[in-house]
Amino acid sequence: MNKFKIMMIASFLSIPLLISGCSSGLDPNRFEVNLAEENNPSFMGRGFGLIDNVLTIRSIDSAPISVTKVDVNNGRCSYTKQFDREIKFPQHFQIGQSLRLYLKCPFNSVVKVDIETDQGAASYSFK
Repeated sequence: MNKFKIMMIASFLSIPLLISGCSSGLDPNRFEVNLAEENNPSFMGRGFGLIDNVLTIRSIDSAPISVTKVDVNNGRCSYTKQFDREIKFPQHFQIGQSLRLYLKCPFNSVVKVDIETDQGAASYSFK
């Protein structure tokens, strides 16, 4: 029974949020979009234990694609790269490559991510 509880907890923690996608000329299945809370490694071991809200966009299609813009909550949630570095667009992807966005809004407030590319746009909704 204990192993079952541990497996259930581990499964729950590894599935950050459910997403659904729709598109405007771009198949939403070209990207995998995940939202997660992660321990900030720069503060681990110092007693702070800060948490980063991270949105990961990963190309899962074999064709190259360039992301030209990402909006989180219709632009109401800003983001940076790790350590507050600016993200410059376009970002070019091959299969398996990803972009990690460090969000400046609460984890549970993210409901929509819009991705514009050189081949169309897609929206992802988080529940």
